[in-house]
Amino acid sequence: MSIVSADTPVLETPIGAGRRTAGLALCGLLAAFVVWTTLTGRLASWVQLETVLMLALGAVFLLKPGPLASRSPALDLLLSLVLVAGGVFAGSYMILNNQEIAAFREGLPNDWDLASYVVGTLVVLEGARRVEGWTLLAVVLAGIAYLLFGNLLPGWAGHRGMSAAEMFELAYSPNGIFGVALGSVVEIVYIYVIFGVVLRLSGASDFFDWISGVLSMGRRSGSAQCAIIASALFGSINGSAPANVVANGAITISMMHKAGFTKSYAGAVEASSSVVGQIMPPVMGVGAFIMADITGVPYANIMLAAIVPSFLFIMSLSCVTALEAAKLGIQPPEGLDGTWTRERVLQAGILIAAFGVLLTMLFAGYSVDLCGLGAMVSLLVLSSLFRSTRPTWRKLRDMLVEGGLEGLSVAVACAAIGIIIGAVSATGLGIKISQGITALGATHLFPALLAAAACALLLGMGLPTAASYLLVVFTAGPALTHLGLPVLTAHMFIFYFAVMSAITPPVALAVFAAAAIAQEPVGKIAWHSLRLCLVAFLFPFLWIYQPELMLQDLSVMTLPQTVAAILALILAVIMLSAVLVGYFRGRLPRLERSVLAVSAALIYIPEPLTTAVGFTVGGALLARRLIFLPPS
Repeated sequence: MSIVSADTPVLETPIGAGRRTAGLALCGLLAAFVVWTTLTGRLASWVQLETVLMLALGAVFLLKPGPLASRSPALDLLLSLVLVAGGVFAGSYMILNNQEIAAFREGLPNDWDLASYVVGTLVVLEGARRVEGWTLLAVVLAGIAYLLFGNLLPGWAGHRGMSAAEMFELAYSPNGIFGVALGSVVEIVYIYVIFGVVLRLSGASDFFDWISGVLSMGRRSGSAQCAIIASALFGSINGSAPANVVANGAITISMMHKAGFTKSYAGAVEASSSVVGQIMPPVMGVGAFIMADITGVPYANIMLAAIVPSFLFIMSLSCVTALEAAKLGIQPPEGLDGTWTRERVLQAGILIAAFGVLLTMLFAGYSVDLCGLGAMVSLLVLSSLFRSTRPTWRKLRDMLVEGGLEGLSVAVACAAIGIIIGAVSATGLGIKISQGITALGATHLFPALLAAAACALLLGMGLPTAASYLLVVFTAGPALTHLGLPVLTAHMFIFYFAVMSAITPPVALAVFAAAAIAQEPVGKIAWHSLRLCLVAFLFPFLWIYQPELMLQDLSVMTLPQTVAAILALILAVIMLSAVLVGYFRGRLPRLERSVLAVSAALIYIPEPLTTAVGFTVGGALLARRLIFLPPS
């Protein structure tokens, strides 16, 4: 079994077999602990979080070589073991002394308390560097520097400052590392990471690839459409756009390149479609469950709100790639077997049943983690009934090990992000940012929305979906709700842009993952990704000014207006896709591209008159080309 997870950067330095075995054993133990406590009831909060973090850090240090690996593997192993011991010391100490510290020594730590805070914080920082690289560490260190030296900053940016002891106590506390970010991973995200692994290793998710191919058969852009559908479906469960690229990209990027797309374009299609999975119901990369937990908004409402944006996003990718394939003269792929075999029928039935259990339990009011466990158990039980899908004991072991492995990155990253959230809260920086965004929106809402979107794109860069949303929501979220936006609208806006940060330079982890597979420059893939997703960057602003698109207040009176708005946006997506590619039943002259761009912009303006004009003019132009130009 490879120690390279789809959720972590590729290891550049090999490790010894014993070290590898020990790390994988910790991964299996971690997954087993999460599954068992979900089934029987979680332990006290500090015990649950400390245990998961100790196991995760231990696995990371054993499986991910450190800075000394290339020079001296023995010294690197020794350093890694010291870090493992440090994590065990800090975690065990807090488990044994947490109640006493909370009752008598909060704010007045003794020497042993302070030692555990310092060691635990430093170990988490090194763990975050190993799983997510220097970018995340630099951001966390900037937060620590702000805590220590914020008193030196002038004006609104400054605060009273903190001593080193106060900083370490804040960092290694329920307001920092063991705060809402790590809590969400342990209580919600991890069980769905394991569920995704079970789907993949059981073979049930193979049905995603097959049905994607069947749906795209006979189309010029069939290879790209297959990649879009498959990556969106599995990305919805995966919870990390970069991880989804790594998991699917080796197949989809090669498939698109063989069909006739350039490698850089194929990489961009894979990166973009992995992003769309993060906002696609019913799971939304686990983001829907975290949002429901934070906001108190029912899961059903969140799922409804995501339907139209995710549909339009997928449609925009499909349109752009279809027009690009026609422009390049790519021929439809051949040789796909679309026959419904017994095995495929079984895969479809098992998938439908598992997701049916998930949704039924969610709407019945069970906790989110228990719903994920119920779906996973259903999948395993149903798979065991048939010889062709029955998992072996070795496969069950692999599911636990891979499940623990694939969640390491998000667990350790969210632990480190807790320090930033603590810094933002303790210094009042979050309130100041919120006030700044609110001030921008005092006269006009649009500048405040731009500022919130920029904040989400900047802070969310380089992080998995759950981590980026949790980091951004506590800074930009309060500002948007203070400006009068409904809670769900504000959180969906922030969540969407936090997800889009996966393809936004300079970090753009999904793009980097695709570049590594396609062996193409990052810049070329990033440029293609931004072109492919240009339409998608406009969608969050639409539901601010056209709230009916979130499907929250449907009635006989509002339904016609909602349907009309969606139909107009579908046409606008087709127009902008034609503008981006410069092709629609033949190459588009510059004048016609300009007319289509203006028509689409008029539709996006939420006024009946402008929408009607844009719909009529742009629709007439496309209709003329469809009627009078032969198919290409």
